[in-house]
Parts: sequence; C-alpha cells; structure tokens
Amino acid sequence: MTDAATSSTGQSARNIFRNARSLVSGKALAGVLSLAYLAIAARSLGPSDMGVLVLVHAYAMVIAGLARFQSWQAVIRFGSPMLASGDDATLKSLLRYTIRLDLLSGVVSVLASVAVASFAGKLMGWSDDVLRLVYINSIAVPFMITATPTGVLRLFDQFRTLGWQITIMPITRFVGAITLWVVDGGLNAFIVLWIASLLLDGASLWFFGLRALRARNLMPALTGKAERRADPAWLPFMIKTNLSSSLEMTHLLAPLLIVGAVLGSGAAGFLKIAQNLANVLAQPIQMLNHAIFPELSKVEVGAGRKQMLRVCLRAIAIAVAVSAPIVLLFTIFRRELATLVGGPEFLDAAPLIALMALVQPLTIASLALSSAVLARGRAGWELSGQIIGAIVHFGLLMILLSAVGVIAAPLALMANFLVLIIVLVIGAVK
Repeated sequence: MTDAATSSTGQSARNIFRNARSLVSGKALAGVLSLAYLAIAARSLGPSDMGVLVLVHAYAMVIAGLARFQSWQAVIRFGSPMLASGDDATLKSLLRYTIRLDLLSGVVSVLASVAVASFAGKLMGWSDDVLRLVYINSIAVPFMITATPTGVLRLFDQFRTLGWQITIMPITRFVGAITLWVVDGGLNAFIVLWIASLLLDGASLWFFGLRALRARNLMPALTGKAERRADPAWLPFMIKTNLSSSLEMTHLLAPLLIVGAVLGSGAAGFLKIAQNLANVLAQPIQMLNHAIFPELSKVEVGAGRKQMLRVCLRAIAIAVAVSAPIVLLFTIFRRELATLVGGPEFLDAAPLIALMALVQPLTIASLALSSAVLARGRAGWELSGQIIGAIVHFGLLMILLSAVGVIAAPLALMANFLVLIIVLVIGAVK
C-alpha cells in the first residue's frame, strides 16, 4: 500500500470517529438515562408488568419497522454524489421521493397496528385496558418513521444535532418515570409515558431534518411535478434495504415477543433488562453505525472499492478494541448489574447480560460490513445475509427455548451474526 493510500485510509477512519465523537455526549447521556428510567420502571412495576410494558413497546417498534422504508440509506447512497456535484435539482427529487414514501409508510403503519392489535393481545395475554392503550399507541407509530430526516442530517454531517436529538426520548421517559414513581403510577401510566416520548422524539427529528433542508434551499415540493424524474434504481435499492432492516430489527424485537408468548411476560422483562444494559455497551457501536455509512459512501465514490474496504476494516478493528474491556467488565459483574438495575427480582437476568455483552463485537463487524456492502450499491447481498441469518436465528431460538429457556435468545442471536458476517464479507470483496 502506498503512503498516499495509507494516509487516505487513516484520514477517512479519523473522519468516521470524529463524526462518531460528535454523538458521544448525547449517546452517553441517553444510555445512562435509559438505564435509569428502566430501573425505575422495573422497581415500580415488577417483572410481570415490566414485561407487559416491554412487549407493548416492542409491538409498536415491529409494526413501524416493517412498514417503513430505509430511505435514509438511499438519501446517503444516491445523495452523496449529487451533493458532491452540486446537482440540487436531482437531490430535491430524491428527497421528495423519500419523504413521500415515509408519509405513506406512516399511514400503513397506523392501519397495520390497529388491524393486528387484537391478535397480538390474545397471543400476549394483554388485558382490555392494555389493549386499549395499544390502540392509542397506534397514533405514535408513524412518529417512529423518521428515515428521511435521519438521512438528511447524516448527509450534511450534522452529527452534533443528531447527538443531542437522541436525548429527547430518554429525558422524557426519565423525568416521567420519576414522577410516576413518586405518585405510584401503574402500568397504564407508564405506557402513556412511553407513547408521549415517541411523539416528541419523532416530531423533533422531523423538525431538525426539515430545518436543515430549508437552510440549504433544498426543501422539495411534495405535490405537483418533480424537478427531475425519479431514478428507477431508487425504489429497488430501498425495497432491499427495507427488507434487510426489517430482518435486522426482528433480531432484537421479535425474540422479546416470542419469549413473552412462550415463557411469559416475566421472562421478556429479564431479556429486556439484558438488552438495555447491552445497549449501554453498544453506544460506541451505534455511534459507529451513524457515522460509517456516509464516510464509506464518500470513499467509494472518490477512491474506489479497495480503499473503502481498508477504511471499513480499520474502523472495525478500532471499535472492537475499544469495546473489548467493557465487554469483559459486563461479563464479570453480570449479577451486580442485574440487581443494580432491576433489583433482587431480576437476578435471573445475569446470564443474559453476559451473553448479550458477548454479542457486541459481532454486532460491530456486521454493522460496518453492511455499510461497506451498501456503499458498493450491493443491497442484495445484505438482504441475502439477513435472510439466511434470520432462518438460523429463529430456527435455533424455537429449538432452544424449550431446552435452555430464555438464554436461547442471545445464543441464537450470536449464530445469526456469525452467518451474516460471512455473507457480508463475500459481498464486500467479491
């Protein structure tokens, strides 16, 4: 490798982690507050009601995840060369296309949430009071569909804005959880709080995204004739990335619903405690995920595939090295973490915490490799990997649940990521 290539690789990796650092303050605060409000909810509600709260929220997230298109990836993949060349008219056409898809997805998500709620309620054993709140929660589901504003802020390198925006939901839940703890609020009150936080989170992200477009005179007209015709490559790319994202989303949310249906809401509560603790560990991973795809897309456009892959591998190595000591600490102090967050009733979550921590290095590699594959425009490879991984994941989950109980969830998740990584490596280098 030449000195120039080495220097370029290092600079691109530095750009990724510089942008990721812009998210540090917000991500760190969000992670701490998420643990805090979860701890308050767990101690206020107990394992069973805590599990119901988790399942209601997971239901909404699954509906939103299935309904939305991952238009933020299209904004970056196709918008990066448009932005670099100053082709504002075509960029406006792309943004018009993705915003309209987001709005359509919002309508579909409400209809789907209402239509499936009764079936989900029977499967999960929800009371009529909880089911009524699930119907009300349908109002908030479209506010989870924020793909275009997310893509816009990443495209324009507004990572600091993203970093602070992500604190809105955890701050709302933290303040609300303290209030409900003081007044002895029950399950229904916590569900209402979760709904309110989703509304604020989605509305704020759309506000910041649209403000960024107006500041650059890039706000497209959503009605009438577009300035440029839609590129036929946009929709197939978004369909593939949407399917991939839907499968990826199910790896965390669907196991909660399956565990809740098979083992009860208490087991789902234990799994959620472990997932949220792992999310604290995953903060550097999420920062990498926010920052790496825009940078890899730019390197792919400007320097080609080999240079882009060097940047990707360097980013993976750094992120894994940073996370390794924290993974070790989570594994050693799993029992203390379980009781610290949930209280003595949640001690059974300890082995789940250790296993979910061990999942994180695999998550790092899969996220970075997914970005590399998408930067090459090879969304079909990511989709193939997600499909094969999902088959392995849910096949093992259903087989192991009856044999080993709730720890089947992280074990099956590990198998999924290993399969996905193998497929992504082939797709990235082939």
